[in-house]
Amino acid sequence: MNEQRKQAILKLLGTNGLMSVTDLSDQLKVSIVTIRRDLSEMEQLELIHRINGGAMLPIRQTPSAFPDLSKDKYGQQKRAIAEAAVALIRPGDTIFIDSGTTNNHIAQLMATLSNITVITNSLEIAYHLYRYPKNITIFVCGGTVGLMHSEAGIVGPLAEKLISQFRANIAFIGTSGVDMKHGITVPYLLAANIKTMMLENASQAVLVTDHSKFGKVHSAFVSPLSNIHHLITDQLTPADDIAYLRDIGMKVTVV
Repeated sequence: MNEQRKQAILKLLGTNGLMSVTDLSDQLKVSIVTIRRDLSEMEQLELIHRINGGAMLPIRQTPSAFPDLSKDKYGQQKRAIAEAAVALIRPGDTIFIDSGTTNNHIAQLMATLSNITVITNSLEIAYHLYRYPKNITIFVCGGTVGLMHSEAGIVGPLAEKLISQFRANIAFIGTSGVDMKHGITVPYLLAANIKTMMLENASQAVLVTDHSKFGKVHSAFVSPLSNIHHLITDQLTPADDIAYLRDIGMKVTVV
């Protein structure tokens, strides 16, 4: 293995906490096959730890990359939403969970579970779940990261392809905008595509979002409201919107 490339991999993992094979390949301008071979050799030397689709430094060497959720403006509401969401999970479930602050809260609580499979496009969520020695299988999407706001997570055709190969019991989806006429929208088209694909490949589509997202419309369309089975939101969400969603057959949990 090239020593210079090994040091470059260690530096990238030290900076980012966790990276996909695809991202390492793009950053270092070498083939995915080469990166996988390098990672296998580095794992044998106990320099890194491999996960499905990527790698990270051993826990003892890795600074906490998970955001400080206590500084979240709507953290109390999001934590309550997350508690209601995690209560839906059963042993053996396969879960889609996309990138976003509410889903970060879900991941913190999900880390106490076992015997579940998680497919995520969020490096933060994958890193957090890995830190706990529970029986959780984690798949991290390959793709592009860093071209937009970090909350968008990993996006692009490679990420979409991985999601298309799974069928989940539940998809936990966050959003930037919920409107009774225009449906679910976000600012970024590539992020919208990830959310849409997760919804399409899950038996139960669960929208997790606080009151601040209601009445907002962004440029990238995710889904009509009719595709959502269950909304979990907080008590400050407009009562008229909650009534409308229940009238169209959506289950609504208010925390």
